[in-house]
Amino acid sequence: MRTTVVIPTYWSRNDNVWETGDAVYDHPTALNGNDTLGRTLESMKILKNKKFKLVIPICPTCKEIEEESEKRVREIVEKAELNVETYIFTAQNLRTIQDILVDQGLSRKDVDILDIHGYSNVRNICLFVSHILSSEVTVLIDDDEIFENPDFIDMSKEYIGKRIYGKNVYGVAGYYLNKYDEFYDDVDMVPWMTYWDRFGSKTKAFDKIISCDPRIKMTPFAFGGLMVIHKNLFKTVPFDPDVTRGEDIDFLINSKMYGFDFFLDNKLNIKHLPPKKNHPIWKRFREDIYRFLYEQAKIKSQYEVNNMTMVKAQNFEPYPGDFLTDDLEDKIFKTNILLALDYLSDGDVAGCKESIKNIYLSKYEAIPKDDPFTAYRRVQKVWVKIIELTSQQRTIIRREMETNNLSHSLRAIEDIEISSLSKSEIIERMKKFSDFNDLTDQEIELLSHITTVRGYKKDEFVFQIGDTNLEFMMIIKGCVRISKYNDSNEEITLASICSNGVIGETSLIKEKYNVVGIADEFTEMLVMKKGDLEKLIETDSKLGVKMLYIILERLYYKLNKTNLLYREKMMQDESLIDMS
Repeated sequence: MRTTVVIPTYWSRNDNVWETGDAVYDHPTALNGNDTLGRTLESMKILKNKKFKLVIPICPTCKEIEEESEKRVREIVEKAELNVETYIFTAQNLRTIQDILVDQGLSRKDVDILDIHGYSNVRNICLFVSHILSSEVTVLIDDDEIFENPDFIDMSKEYIGKRIYGKNVYGVAGYYLNKYDEFYDDVDMVPWMTYWDRFGSKTKAFDKIISCDPRIKMTPFAFGGLMVIHKNLFKTVPFDPDVTRGEDIDFLINSKMYGFDFFLDNKLNIKHLPPKKNHPIWKRFREDIYRFLYEQAKIKSQYEVNNMTMVKAQNFEPYPGDFLTDDLEDKIFKTNILLALDYLSDGDVAGCKESIKNIYLSKYEAIPKDDPFTAYRRVQKVWVKIIELTSQQRTIIRREMETNNLSHSLRAIEDIEISSLSKSEIIERMKKFSDFNDLTDQEIELLSHITTVRGYKKDEFVFQIGDTNLEFMMIIKGCVRISKYNDSNEEITLASICSNGVIGETSLIKEKYNVVGIADEFTEMLVMKKGDLEKLIETDSKLGVKMLYIILERLYYKLNKTNLLYREKMMQDESLIDMS
């Protein structure tokens, strides 16, 4: 399965200075501080399976530091020297792609749900870039984690897309190990947590889900830094942009509403070594207040909708369900009183005031004024529109992503070579193609006048459904997958045509393509246009007949192979019937 690993990296002003209007993250890297991303990339060298794309969205807390953040990340990636196809994705990349989507018919309001500020928005960007790269599976990782399992990539995909316990597995969660190799939160209980026992609830949930068999089971919680998401899920369900914190569990709730269950794999883990959090407790707790009150309101505001599932707080017990019940308001009040007293005993009057303010905000500001269920459904519909339009315009949008492909590949060199080929070099390529072995040098020279050499980058469209510029294509090297899309706009691969194969044997009798062709790797091919072939047949009957013979022989071979495969399948089915 085509896989993209996405690692967003968060950056802040020098010395982690936070100003009003800046995005709030737990521990962004200061421009003049030590990063954690390099450590994560270095740990990836132990991975046995490197057949994936790596994308690193750069997420600055404010626009003013975009260029400096990008410079730092480029330096970190280049220093790591990973043997993995690696992209960075910047705020400028996003703005360019937004303009493309607007030019293709989406409103500016619609494309603005693609944002690179705030946890939920960043996660949506992670899914979006994976979709641009035609991925079937997205693996979300954070930049403060370390890979310790060489088989991590294969293990992460072991269950995704399969059917377990009568349910399709489109979302898999792993879990974190702390510095002590334990999966429990590395925190000490303090008095102000008496009524806000979030870590106690999480411990109950971890014991129930992580500690027990079977290996994979449905889960009420997930970790944003280790989620494996199938395209069937991420093309349908986005993260909710109105959630400022806890976007991972909110995504799990949204997924369940749309009929997708999340499963936890109790063998899939990663070392989580976060830096010290920069924001005071009252501020982080305020984020939790907004988060849980929003999720509670979303659940309460549900109503029946076709093809959606109504969920309850009890579906997510013990965590986060314990914080979505009717006593949430009481928990918030009591906890802030204790926290205020704690600040006061330390002589921190400002912290005490902010804790009391949390109570006010929980009653008059944090509860959504609009119906969050309906608001999210609107976002989901826009998300699907963006996904579908991106599929249609993937070639030009992918081109924008390629501007920040940092891999040390030969693709750019290959492109330059192809664009500067001489006539004699094209003829040499034609002579190496097996179907032309019986042609004379003079006939090959005549064919070279209607033959071009073309190159396609990995995942670039060769042709699309409905295209009328039909061509006869002979693959020199590389592979092209032939696909269709079902009613859910999911790609279904029909065949893969590789080196010395041909595409377009029926081009002389068809008017348009009814399938798509997509390069599976860098692909170089000889191309003859339908119109040029038809003219050749009319003007040079001898050479035209030879070309028709080549085309018909190829077509016969494919049809015969298809019939043999069909017969083999029928015989296998009959043998199964006989055995039963």
